[in-house]
Amino acid sequence: MKLSRNIITYLSLIIIFISCETDVTNEITLVTGPSKLIIEGGLERNSISPLTTQSIKLTTTNNFLSDIPNPVVINATVSITDGANIWDFNHQGEGVYSNSDITLQLGFTYTITIIWEGDTYIGIDTLNEVPQFEDFYVKFEEETSFSPEGYFLRYDSTDPPGIVNYYYNRIFKNDEPLILPDPGNRFNLITSDEFFDGQQRININVNDEISFKVGEKGTGQQLGISKEYFDYLFELFTQTGSSGSAFSGNPPPATIRSNMINTTVPSKRALGFFYAADVAEGTLIVTEE
Repeated sequence: MKLSRNIITYLSLIIIFISCETDVTNEITLVTGPSKLIIEGGLERNSISPLTTQSIKLTTTNNFLSDIPNPVVINATVSITDGANIWDFNHQGEGVYSNSDITLQLGFTYTITIIWEGDTYIGIDTLNEVPQFEDFYVKFEEETSFSPEGYFLRYDSTDPPGIVNYYYNRIFKNDEPLILPDPGNRFNLITSDEFFDGQQRININVNDEISFKVGEKGTGQQLGISKEYFDYLFELFTQTGSSGSAFSGNPPPATIRSNMINTTVPSKRALGFFYAADVAEGTLIVTEE
């Protein structure tokens, strides 16, 4: 899995409070606690752009006011199992642990085990199928008080009937992942099918805050995710958006509960979320309508 696409874990770990009043940084004394393990990434099944490698990145927290990158973890033991098979993830450098042999199957539950500094962490998520795009296109819109002028990525798809589904939209401009720290993301980027179960969804905006110009490459994705990951993202977008802050490298002001459990010392939890997601994807070069 390409780590450049793991944009959500960066959102969950990075917030700096910016004040327009007096700078009192030097007057603040913070108690430094033990570093916490941070997991960035998960498993992704993409039938449009298959991933040859699945990767997880491990780092640790810094002091809250630190502006240096989070230290990477290079000495962990990482494995993932589907209950019948076990795949070892080997360290490739810079805290990245990868495996090129793992096979992902819809409906399977995947468990990651991380052993680090005498503690064992376990996280679990299920790979849920996502409906593929029936059409993927752009639509030009004039500037409004809520969105810029430009071309916006749209798609059509049909929600499977009788199944509770949770979705998360991602967008890439010229292959770079983009997301804005807006609390509205918890409503326009993640959704459940509570009000459209079994219905065809037409003209869905991948992200109504990201516009494109003619000649730019746009990629939109809809991920099928678990309810647990949906709840995590909802809290994540709420906090990152409400802060109105720039991003740099610190954990959010209130810790968002991870699905990574420390089975050795339960009170010593990790940060981040281990997820498994099925991906629907569309890519195009923007042209004039």
